[in-house]
Amino acid sequence: MAEKHISTTALARLLGKESKELFVLLTSGGWIVKVDGHWQLTEKGRFEGGIYVNHPKYGEYIAWPESIQQHPLLKLLPEAPLSATNLSHKWDIPARLVNLLLADKGLIKKHVRGWLLTGSGKAIGGQQQEAEQSAIPYVTWPETILDDPELLAALQSLRGEPQANSDSTFDGHGVNNPVQRCVDNWLYLARIVHARDYPLVWGRESAVADFYVPDANLCIECWADELEQRSDRAAVIGAELEKYNLYKKHNVDYIEFRDESIHQIDDILARELMRRGLAIY
Repeated sequence: MAEKHISTTALARLLGKESKELFVLLTSGGWIVKVDGHWQLTEKGRFEGGIYVNHPKYGEYIAWPESIQQHPLLKLLPEAPLSATNLSHKWDIPARLVNLLLADKGLIKKHVRGWLLTGSGKAIGGQQQEAEQSAIPYVTWPETILDDPELLAALQSLRGEPQANSDSTFDGHGVNNPVQRCVDNWLYLARIVHARDYPLVWGRESAVADFYVPDANLCIECWADELEQRSDRAAVIGAELEKYNLYKKHNVDYIEFRDESIHQIDDILARELMRRGLAIY
C-alpha cells in the first residue's frame, strides 16, 4: 500500500508546530521555493518525498509522506526562527504581549496589520516574514533572543516576579505589590493612557483608585496575597471595602485583579477595554 501523503499544514499540525514555521524551515533547507506567489518543490524536495496533489476544491498543493516527520531536518524545528507564538510559550506570556514588549524595545514596529522588523531587530538576528495567505508581515527570532538580559529583566517585571527594582514599573510609576506592577506594565505596553493613585471626589466623599483609564472611564483595583502578612491588614481591607461601597454608591465602573487572576490579565483587560471602545492591537 502506498504511503499516505499530507499537506505541509497537516504535517505542521502533526509536529505540533505552526505551519508558517515549517514553511520557513523547508525554504531555508532548500526543499521548497516560492515562485510567482506559489510554492514549488525543488529537486531536493522531490528527493525527500515531496509530491504535488490536486484537490478539486483547493487546487494543487505540495504533500509529504507521513514518515517525513522523522527526518533530521524537521528535528531542527525547535532551533528554527522563533515566532511570537513560540516565544509566548517559552516566556509564559501571551503572544500579544511578546510583540508589544519587542516593540517597546525598538525591535519591531506596527504595520497596518502585523509587525515590521526594525534595524535594531535585524541587528540581533530578527528575520522579516510574511503570512502565506494574508500577506500579513511578522518577525521571527533566533534562539539567542531567549538569553537577552534586557528582555529577561523586562519579563520579570511584566510577570510580577521578585526583582531588585520591585517597586517600579516600565513607565516609572511606583507600585505597592506585584499585581499592581503587572497591571501598570500591561497598560504601558498596550499604550493605554492611565493614571496611578487617581483621586476621585464626590462632594465631601473621596477615594483613590489604584489605576484610572480615562479613555474608558474605568478604574482598576489590585489585591495581593502579601496583604495577609501586613500588620495593618484589617485597616487596609476596611479602606478597600469603603472604597468599593463608594464606587457602588456613585456608579463607578471598575474591575479588580487578585493574585489568582493576574495570569489572565491580557484576556481580561483586552476584553474589558474593548467593551468600552478601546481595541488592543
